[in-house]
Amino acid sequence: MGLFIALILAFLGFLKLLNYLASKREGIVFSLIHWIHAITFEIFGICLSGICRASAYFGKQKVEGSGQPILMVHGYLHNGSAWIYQKRQLAKLGKGPIYTFNLKRPFASIEDHARQVAQKAIEIEKETGRSDLILIGHSMGGLVSSLYATQLAPPGKITHVITIGSPLSGTHIAKIAIGADGREMERGSPKLVALSEAISNSQGTVFYHIGSKTDQIIIPHTSAILGSNSDRHMVIKDLGHISLLYSPRIARKISEWITESTQNPLQS
Repeated sequence: MGLFIALILAFLGFLKLLNYLASKREGIVFSLIHWIHAITFEIFGICLSGICRASAYFGKQKVEGSGQPILMVHGYLHNGSAWIYQKRQLAKLGKGPIYTFNLKRPFASIEDHARQVAQKAIEIEKETGRSDLILIGHSMGGLVSSLYATQLAPPGKITHVITIGSPLSGTHIAKIAIGADGREMERGSPKLVALSEAISNSQGTVFYHIGSKTDQIIIPHTSAILGSNSDRHMVIKDLGHISLLYSPRIARKISEWITESTQNPLQS
């Protein structure tokens, strides 16, 4: 068993080295290395998510911090345990208080999910005494957060929305999903067309988007990015859909964006 574990660690270390070297070059071979890296670590991400899943239903959520509150919204068929790593990393970087919760009715519409966010936002305001809130959403959670911010939230309530691997322009994979939310995440969905327009025209909320070229769920990967402001975009070459939730690079970028938002006036 010890030898087996050592071989796995050696392989992962070698793969990380290859991936690092490939990041310095362009071409089909180097893109293939990024894909191998993404799929390999996606397997570990899926296993870790499965192990952590039950934790979202047990124990009282520990919330610390005295800054601008953050609400993290999980994706399709996931729950609040999706944020275990990112929440811990952001807390270490001094952000928060940070809240997570479980969306009920997994196959409801995106708007129905957004109304649950609205209720959670009210609870957070009562607890913190602050009426401003940052939303961070993974996958479908980014759509839910964006819809709430642009269509349901009171003016000035949501200052920033950060989406991670969200099908802002839809994904072909949604054709095999079930439920109202699954239909709404398809390419060309009227819901997403209207939402994209609302995001582009938003005057009170700043949007940031994170996507990956090797995301196996968001197809095409460009669907995860809206707009042309590169300062508000992060595109990764070598992580899968679930692996995005366990990336220290993403935690650092989110922290950087949040810090900038507190130091500079809002610019729509």
